[in-house]
Order: sequence, then C-alpha cells, then structure tokens
Amino acid sequence: MKMLIVIAAVLAVVFPACVEAAPAKPGLEVLVLGSGGPRAFGRAGSSYIVVVDGTPRVLVDAGPGAFVRIGELQVDLGKVDTVLLTHLHIDHSEDLAAFFNARALTSDGPIRYRIFGPDGAGLFPKTSRFVDLLVGDDGAFRYQKTFGADETFEVHDLAIKLDSPRTKIVDENGLVIEEVATHHGDCPSVAYRIAYKGMAVVFSGDMDASALPNLVQLAKNADLLIFNCAVLDPPDSPEQLYELHTPPKKIGEAARDSLVKSLLLSHIAPDVEESQNAVRKSIRGSFAGPIAFAGDRLRVPVAP
Repeated sequence: MKMLIVIAAVLAVVFPACVEAAPAKPGLEVLVLGSGGPRAFGRAGSSYIVVVDGTPRVLVDAGPGAFVRIGELQVDLGKVDTVLLTHLHIDHSEDLAAFFNARALTSDGPIRYRIFGPDGAGLFPKTSRFVDLLVGDDGAFRYQKTFGADETFEVHDLAIKLDSPRTKIVDENGLVIEEVATHHGDCPSVAYRIAYKGMAVVFSGDMDASALPNLVQLAKNADLLIFNCAVLDPPDSPEQLYELHTPPKKIGEAARDSLVKSLLLSHIAPDVEESQNAVRKSIRGSFAGPIAFAGDRLRVPVAP
C-alpha cells in the first residue's frame, strides 16, 4: 500500500496530467430558471436558484415556467429552505405553489421554509398574506400541507419605503443575505444581496431609476449584479414603463457607482432581446466590466 502511494505521488509530479483532480465546485453559483418577463415569448418568468458549496439552497422569485426548468436542470430541492420574493407580480411569483409541491413530493422529512418578501400596499397583499392565500388553512391550495411532507412556513414581511434601512435577514454558517426596499410603480418591491465566503451576488428585481441609490448601496463591490432589463433607453419604450423599470444607461451608471465586478441582464423583453448590441453599448458608456445577457437554464458561477 505504501509503495502504491509513493508511485502515485511520483506520477503526480512527473506527469501531472495523468492525475486529474475533480473540478472544484464554485462556492456560490446562480442557476437561471427564468430570464423573461410577463410576455409569453419563449422565456420562463423571472426565477433563480442560488447554489451554495454545490448545494441548491435559495430560491429567488418563482415566475411561471420555473417548475419546468427545475425539472429540466434536475435541481435537487432537498436543501432549498430559503425563498426570496422581490415582488408579487405574476411573472415573479406564479410558480411558488408549484415549487412547494415539487419540494414536498421529494422530501424525506419535515420542511421549514424561511420566506421573505415585501410588505403589502394598495392592490398587493403583504407576503405573509400571499403565502397564506396559497397554502394557508383557508388557502386555494390548502391541501398542500397534507399532500407531501410536513411543511412549516416562516414568512417575513419586509419594509417597502425607500428610506427604510438596509437589513440583514439571514446570517448562518457564512451565508449572509441582506435586503433593501426599491420601487416598482404601485407594486411593493425589494432587492437582495447574497454573500458567502467573500463572494456576493445581488438581485435587483424589477425597479425604476428612483430606487437606484438604495441598490447602489446594497450592491457595493459585489462580484455579480443581476439587473432586470425590460426597457430600452428613452424614448424607445412606452413612456409608462419607465415608472416601472430602469433603462440601460441608468443600469450602467448603477453598475459603475456600485463598483460591481460583472453584470448579468435578465427579465429580458422582446425588444431588448432584439437590441442587445444597442443595450450593451449604452451600458458600456459607464460600466467597463463584463456584461452578459441571461437565458433560461444558464449556470453562472460567482467568482471574486
């Protein structure tokens, strides 16, 4: 046995190509389940899985089609215990109940979810009420709790005023999640930062330019900023959409001001998809780092 160990060691020095180590898994990775918006044009609605040390752990939004992408990517949901909802528009939350169902049917024990999302206002319920309407005792899918594993839903409603402070909502075993309020027309919204072992990814969610100071603060020095890009620069998109979304020029300025390392554009609209060169050029006027466009099923390692 000792002789075999010595031979292996010699081979590793003399012929390093003969002794290949398994590729290291990234400490933090993002799986893009859905990169589209509310229009049906071949992309699933906004949704992501954040993988920590090779294990899927965090669901960020759950737009329509996320359920299908989870199956296509064969995502192991066994440890996904944290759900972050940026806002409660259909294209970001419609598949939440389907996710609960998929997780319960593959679980071998009780499930405790931590769910975070915006407080309510106007036509939109607070996140705790939204989850209750889905799977609560009087919810539309109340059978869910009897259909698979024993589930517990711990739901936290987050502040939605732009002057609300940035807060830390998860801090365990090196995984830190922070949030801050943004603005998306009449729909309460928040952005999230997920950090682990010196790496950080930030999700803007849908937001207009009025909330950029908050996002810049949250995204400071992040390795990856995933920014929803649903409009072109004025006046090339309908005027009312600028009250809901940030145009490319402003996205570039936010990426520059926050000193992020790289930028991934998601929540792509058809006109944005057809104008990628123009969008990239507009952002490049302020931001010199890497720029990419998301697609469904994309895997993005977060590297410092």
